[in-house]
Parts: sequence; structure tokens; C-alpha cells
Amino acid sequence: MIWGRCTSGPFFYILQQIQRTVIITVGMCTYNSEKYLPEQLETIIHQTLRVNEIVVIDDASTDQTIDILNDYVKRYPDLFRIIRNEKNMGARKNFERALAESKGEIIFLSDHDDYWMPEKVAKVVAYFNSHPQDKVVFTNAMFMDENSASLPSTLWDVVGFTPAVRAYAQTKDDLLRYLLKHGRIVTGATLALRKESLGQILPFRLMHKIWHDAWIALVAANAKMLGYIEEPLIRYRVHSKQQVGYGYMEKIKGNNAVPVLQMKELKGETGDEELIQLIHVRRKRVRLVKRLSRFIQVDPVIKAEILQERKASEKAFSRAKSLPVRLLESFRKMFK
Repeated sequence: MIWGRCTSGPFFYILQQIQRTVIITVGMCTYNSEKYLPEQLETIIHQTLRVNEIVVIDDASTDQTIDILNDYVKRYPDLFRIIRNEKNMGARKNFERALAESKGEIIFLSDHDDYWMPEKVAKVVAYFNSHPQDKVVFTNAMFMDENSASLPSTLWDVVGFTPAVRAYAQTKDDLLRYLLKHGRIVTGATLALRKESLGQILPFRLMHKIWHDAWIALVAANAKMLGYIEEPLIRYRVHSKQQVGYGYMEKIKGNNAVPVLQMKELKGETGDEELIQLIHVRRKRVRLVKRLSRFIQVDPVIKAEILQERKASEKAFSRAKSLPVRLLESFRKMFK
């Protein structure tokens, strides 16, 4: 369905009805954002389904960011609320405050340097209307570079959230299981939330261990209220000055190796270094689940699975390094 491309007919009528009944907020954080901020704001302002409020938390910018924001306030005085930090607080605290300050029934998170597809808001609101059980939703994204040139692949291609994985993660339990076992597939720039979910999501916890979007996704998945839209609804900018994105993408490259190692493990083809890598990853998962369990009640079956996977990989490594196995390997090398 293409929203906003027509000015009459049933789709336009539905769009008008949504506009009358739903208050929509965008929560954005800025820090020295002068280069890309105007483009991002224009794509938000000119959505086919208009937003009612844009809350911007500025993290003590030292460039022209505030001047740009003040100009938008003059042009759209009923749309913008600007809150400026006296000192730098970081992305986690700023997005936490942006959510707390938002008045809308549906809240979109936004980076300062991306590009929203014109129908993003309409399609997410339509998703919420047709999936009342979901309180949080994330979407796919296209990539672009610092010059706004399109890059190959989508976000889900890079993080490994493939059609096969999505087929596996069809139930809410499976989606939580996948998030806990395979790490981040959700990025904050694609997130939208119903305001009613904030009672479970705020305040952010484990802020020195995981990013705000990972916390939101894990809490929502654990409460069986996380959904997703397969269509890319933003163009996600990747550049070296990002606080999160650039390092995140570099880290993802290493995370992508894990499913490959797991497949080799099933076939009994893992070497020592690969087993060590799996043990390291699985120990981190066990620690994450233990920390999460201080704040949310994680399904005991999933907790047991993650603990068992760690024990199995440790046992496999111990067996591979045992004296009989080492002697057998030595004999094989001698008689090659």
C-alpha cells in the first residue's frame, strides 16, 4: 500500500482519520549536527502523515546546531520543543529524556543525520493499528554514506536478520531468543513506541553495558510486544563521526561470523580458535541474561538454553584439548 501518493479515495480518507485521532511525537538527539540536521528535519516535517511534535535534546553542541534549531522553531513554533543540556550527557541519557518528554501516543526515535522515507510515519502508524498487541516496532533501513550516496545492502543484510532468520523468529519467544543469542538487530533510528510501553522501558537500565535501543528491544521482546516491518523506511547514514553508528557497523562485522561458527559447530568442524570465540560470545550472553534478570523476568526456558549452549561449547573445547585427543592428533601428523 502506498500512503500519501493520492489526495482522494479510501486511503486518503484513512490517512485523514488517523491524523485526527493519533498524536505523534518524534524524539531526536543532536550533538554538533549542523552538517546533516536540516535534511533530516525536512524529511520528518514533510511526512505524508504529519507529526504533531518534535522534541529535540541537544547535547551541548558547540557548532551551529542550536542556530539551525532556533530557525526551525521560528518557522514551526507549534511543532518544536528544544531542550539544551548544559553539559554533554551522551546518547543513552538524551534518548531517555526525549522519551520522557514526549507527549505523543506514538513516539518515533530519530538520529540527526538520517533520511526518512516520505511514508515512514504513515506505515508505522498503520502497523500499530493492525497489530494492537505490539507496543514497539522496528524497521529495516537502507544505507547511505556521508555524501548521501546510496550504499549496497540493507541494515538487516548486514546484521544477518535474513528471511530465513525471520522465518525462524516467527513467535514472540523466538524473537527474544534470537535477540539474546545473536545480539543487535534493532537500531534506534528505526524504532517507534506506543507511549503506554514507557512504564516498562523507562528508566533505561544497564546503561554502561548496552545501548538504549538494545535495552528497548530486549524489554519489548521479553514482554511479547515487539514487532517489525520488513520494508526499509529510513536511509541510515554511516560516517566516521557518529557516536554510535560507525563503531556499531564495525562491530557487526565480527558478530556476523557467529552464525557461521555455530553451523560449523553442528557439523563438528570447529577449530580451537573458533571454539574459543564461541565460548567468549556465549559467556557474554549468559552475563547479559543474568544482568537483565535483575530488572525483567526472562523466560526460564530461554535462560536455560543460553546457559546450556555455553556449557556445551566449554565441554567441546575441553574434550578437544584432552590428552587422548592430542595424542591422536599427534599420531595422525606423524603418519601423514
